[in-house]
Formats: sequence, C-alpha cells, structure tokens
Amino acid sequence: MKKCLLSLALCLALLTACGAPAASSPAGAPPPEDGALSLAEDETPFYLACRIVDGAEDGNLLLAELDAPLSDGRDSLCGGKNVYRLAVTEDIPVDLDGRPASAGDLRDGMPLEIAFSGDVLETFPAQLGQVYSISAWSIGTPQCPGGAHYDLCGLYLQVLDDLWRRDPALNEDISLASLDLTQAPGELLESEKSALCWRFGELHGAEVLDLTFEELRDQGYLTASAVSTPAPEEGEGPSPLWYQWEDGCLFSITPNENHQEEVYSLPILFFNAEKWHTPLGAYCLYDCSALWPEFGTWDGYSIGNEMIS
Repeated sequence: MKKCLLSLALCLALLTACGAPAASSPAGAPPPEDGALSLAEDETPFYLACRIVDGAEDGNLLLAELDAPLSDGRDSLCGGKNVYRLAVTEDIPVDLDGRPASAGDLRDGMPLEIAFSGDVLETFPAQLGQVYSISAWSIGTPQCPGGAHYDLCGLYLQVLDDLWRRDPALNEDISLASLDLTQAPGELLESEKSALCWRFGELHGAEVLDLTFEELRDQGYLTASAVSTPAPEEGEGPSPLWYQWEDGCLFSITPNENHQEEVYSLPILFFNAEKWHTPLGAYCLYDCSALWPEFGTWDGYSIGNEMIS
C-alpha cells in the first residue's frame, strides 16, 4: 500500500549508499576546520544532491533527494526518490556559493550537495552516516538559477497549514489524513511529495497517506451509502453511492485551469486547495495564485474565493 508512514521507530540495519563514490570534493567545499569531521587517508566520500524542504531556520533539515546530476556532472544517489533528516551541527563545514558559511546561512528551498560516509540509516526519513561537508547555493547561481518556483514545498506547506486551520471541525478528531499532490502544479519530485506528506503529518500530529480519492475508495478507507433519492424506475441503474471518510480527511492541491491561456513575464501558479471529509463536509481555497520574482522566492499567496459545503 502506498503511504507515507509517520513512525519514528528506527530500523537496525545500516545500508550502504547506492551511488558510486567520487574522488574529488564538492565544488567550493572549504577544508575542514579544527575539530571538524574529516576523511581518513584511504576513505572516499559519497555525495548526495538534495533540496531543503523545511527546517533551515533551526538547522534540523528535512531534505528531498534531487533527480539531477551533481555540480560537476556526476550522478547523485538513488534517482531522486528518498527523503532525509539531517541536523547540521557545528562540526560540519558549510559553504555557500563556494565561500565558507554556517548553518545559519541556509534557507528552505536551497539545493545542497552533501559529502558523507556512504552509510544510510534505514528510517523514514532516512538518516545519513557521518557527514563531512555541506555545499549550498543561493538564488541566481548556475546551480540555483532564478525564474523557477524556488521553495515550492514551502508554499504548499503554508497552503496546507492554512487549509487545516479553516473550519477545524472537519479534521479535529481524525486519526488519518491523505495528501493528494498528484496534480499539484510546479512539477514536484516524488521525494518532495513524500517529504511534504511527512512534514504535514509531523506538524499536525496525524498519520498521513499519499492516496487519491479513488485509491482511498478502492482500498476500503471510505464508507459508502446510497444517496437518498426516489426509488429508481424499472430498468434504471442503481442509486448513486455517497462516500465519506469517517475517521479521516483528504487534502488536495490541483491546478486552476481558468488561467491556462494567460501569459505573464514572471512565473506564477494558479491552483485550488481542498480538504474533504464527506460530500457535505469540505472546504476549498479557490483560485489561489502565487508569484515568483526573477531572483527570489514567493512572498505569500492570494486566495480568490473560499467555499464550504
């Protein structure tokens, strides 16, 4: 069953990272400072390309693996599908745009390259073994060009949090939630979708699945009952079914296609966000939009209408 399990229990196995080691250090990585972690003479690091989904403000990073090559053209690990947790401690050297920096210079949405021992603790999110250095890039660099949906995960986390707080009776007593991002505009990676599910559940103390309405129905999460309508005439089909999720709530973000013919000089997303409990228990943020400057991140978003059923 496809789901993002919110469990902090640790598996005991240590897995060797699935990428090939590289002989050179990350581009621009500074030499280790006194007391910093360093490589043994016969040790070759592994490298991971990822993006900060959340946590830069306190150094407890939630990372989504990128399905992209490293800055020098080499392949990163595992095809961009994994999610990691990394606490940036004082003994881990950090560089930003090739210059020495600190964990306080990191921002949500930044792409990173992490040099580490190659060991991965098989939890969810996964945890890296010994980390030797972190290289980050700010907006406007070749590794992080402007004009893209920078920190898109941050936008969607805000939207989902706002939606959670609207009409809270719909989700205050649920034991499960599901987050459907299959149609969310902006081309999220699978690792980013998984990270969003995890963080959304972590923030709100819920177990979060990543199932669509149809998948929830087909896997037995929804309860069906016949809609109260006049008895069908002979030869007509059966009465339609009314589905509800008795102990859960479905959150979804979908594109608003009313703007698909419009052209803008800067990137802009138009979307709808909805939470659904029953056909008569739903809330929708409709005709939302978020604008990205050329060399910056989104600054909030606007809501066209709010609808309740």
